[in-house]
Amino acid sequence: MHTYQEDKVVQKNRWWILVAVSMFTFMSTLDGSIVNIALPTISKDMQVPMNQSEWIVSIYLMIVCACLLLFGKIGDSWGKIKIYRIGTLIFVIGSLLCGFNHSLAFLLFARVIQALGAAMTMATNTGIITEVFPMNERGRALGMIGAFVSLGSIAGPGLGGLILAHFSWAYIFWINVPVGIITMVISEKFLPKDITLSGQKIDMGGFAAIAATIMTFFGGVFLGQEHGFLTLIPLVLFALAIISFIVFLYVEKKVKLPLITFSIFKNKVFTMSLITALLI
Repeated sequence: MHTYQEDKVVQKNRWWILVAVSMFTFMSTLDGSIVNIALPTISKDMQVPMNQSEWIVSIYLMIVCACLLLFGKIGDSWGKIKIYRIGTLIFVIGSLLCGFNHSLAFLLFARVIQALGAAMTMATNTGIITEVFPMNERGRALGMIGAFVSLGSIAGPGLGGLILAHFSWAYIFWINVPVGIITMVISEKFLPKDITLSGQKIDMGGFAAIAATIMTFFGGVFLGQEHGFLTLIPLVLFALAIISFIVFLYVEKKVKLPLITFSIFKNKVFTMSLITALLI
């Protein structure tokens, strides 16, 4: 439990906390789009076909999507700020590794590390802001986080083009390192100790099922684009995605502490906003 004095310090530093969280939110979403413009350069430099280099973007997004629910739950159980801090470190390490031109396999491995860090920060950033800001300022703070998510997606191609015009493609990843270190310094100075820790058991069965659903479905989409959607491998992956999703629904209804409580979708405004975001 936080003392009155600790709460007072948190409230005093809340805008610095928002700056730190927003900076990393921007970088995490930026890395989903900034690489697109560099793919032809990376493909040529590594001497790999363009369809293979596209996995540099795809693997990052797939891992982030697959892990968000898990890290959100781990943040609730072990502490959002702890998971956020670990995530920033992992993301910076992954960004550093991405710039070393060893092979496509090594770059994909580094992108997986980077994506794990991004998922940890994305899953906990809004929770941190919700806990730190009082009710009358919460909407504005969460709105700013949402704005940085959009800015990260929009700025990717332009910033990527600017970097490529003057530097090698490695700097598309290495630009995250100094920004990440600055964010970590701000976080270390201003982020408080975790306020709420549920200590609840993590639904690993549900995570395995939803991760399998996302990886097989999007794997089927990307491989279908390469080889045709009616070929064997995409069809098998789509079938596995359907089976995994059915298993996920079954597990979530049976487990005591599920990753998703389906009753939240009874809120029509919430559900419609998610559908709109999905369509975008």
